Amino acid sequence: MKSTAAIGAATGIAGCLGGEQQFLTIGTGGTGGVYYPLGGGMADILNQELDVDATAESTGASAENSRLVGDDEMDMALALGNTVQLAANGEGDFDEEVPLKSAFGAYINHTQVVVPEDSDVETLDDLEGQDVSVGAPGSGTEVIAEELLDWYGLSFDDIDAERLSFSETSGALQDGNIDAGFWSVAYPASSIEELASQRDVRLLDFPEDDLEEITEELPYYSVAEIPAGTYPDQDEDIANPGVTNTMIVHEDMDDELLYDIVEAIFTNLDDLEEIHQVAGQFEESVYDGPIELHPGAADYFDDNL
Repeated sequence: MKSTAAIGAATGIAGCLGGEQQFLTIGTGGTGGVYYPLGGGMADILNQELDVDATAESTGASAENSRLVGDDEMDMALALGNTVQLAANGEGDFDEEVPLKSAFGAYINHTQVVVPEDSDVETLDDLEGQDVSVGAPGSGTEVIAEELLDWYGLSFDDIDAERLSFSETSGALQDGNIDAGFWSVAYPASSIEELASQRDVRLLDFPEDDLEEITEELPYYSVAEIPAGTYPDQDEDIANPGVTNTMIVHEDMDDELLYDIVEAIFTNLDDLEEIHQVAGQFEESVYDGPIELHPGAADYFDDNL
């Protein structure tokens, strides 16, 4: 069944369903990540600028969001680029092509692998036999953890894989119940900040040669860096594989509706940046999504960027 916004979109956002206010859902992720507050900020903007009742909903993040949008159970959602590409192509854990288009590329997610300060783990191949949180079920973090472990010659069968949210991963590391945790998230992640303020931990610094080969073999990754001082007691820059987040919509979303949505968001980026600094990357990342821009979004960016 199509969502209310998708059903009523044909006549434009103000006139849908005889002028009734429209409901719009934005898929995010766990409450300890960036998607959730960022999605909430976008919902606030849409409620102020348009005749909609927009809400941001916590989900399992990228893979779940791709399915929810493709099934018209959610109107738009944030998702990691590699997961979006798999979904659109019907590859990986997706049995068929998911009908998605990009509303805009948003910002870079950094693969942040956290271990105790005194851990012997230096690279991902050292995780063999360890208790590792690979992210919430259905999240982009889980997809990335599986993909990068595979690049290092490991699978989830070679570790004791725990599928935990960011907040749960932070708590498990703090309590010593796991040996390492994956985050695919923009910096600074509040759950890592909280963990680092209570226990001595460090982020894995990916070797330069590894990053060059990863980005060559898996081109949706880029060489990214977390500046020194981002987290407590982080004295050096941390190199890692980055992936662009994408705001996805169903390919059948009404062009005028999406034009209005994108216009509202991009004319209020300063307000969104007060919620999280990653909104400052939106304008430079618009065309960096791994799938085609929806025509309604493309029309806005052609007119304004």
